[in-house]
Amino acid sequence: MINDEPDARDLVAIALRSFRETILPLVPAEQRFTALMIANALATAERELAAGASAEPALAAAVGGLLGETGDLSTLAPRLCAAIGEGRFDDDEPQAALRRVLFDLTRARMAVSNPKLLAAGR
Repeated sequence: MINDEPDARDLVAIALRSFRETILPLVPAEQRFTALMIANALATAERELAAGASAEPALAAAVGGLLGETGDLSTLAPRLCAAIGEGRFDDDEPQAALRRVLFDLTRARMAVSNPKLLAAGR
C-alpha cells in the first residue's frame, strides 16, 4: 500500500509552523515584511488545500444552473462573465439569482484568501 501521509496539506502546515516558530523569530527587521509575506502565502496555500475540491462542485453546479450548462468551475466562470457582458442577467429575476451565486463564489474565495475578514462579517 502507498503511504499517502503526510499529504500536501500536512506538508504545507508543517512548513508554515516551522517557518513561524524557527525562521521568523530570527529574521532581521529589514526583511520581516518579506518573511511575513512568505508566511501569509503558506497560510493561504494551506487554506486552499484544506478547502480542496469540496466547495467547487457545488459552486460549479450553481454557476452551471445559471447558464443552463454543466462543467467545472474553471470552464464555467469565463462563460458566466461572457453571459453577464451579453446582458443575460439584466432583468430582476435572473439578476437576483446571479447575485446569490456571486455572493457564494465571493464567500468561498474569501474563506481562502482572507478568512479573518469573512469571520468579522464585513
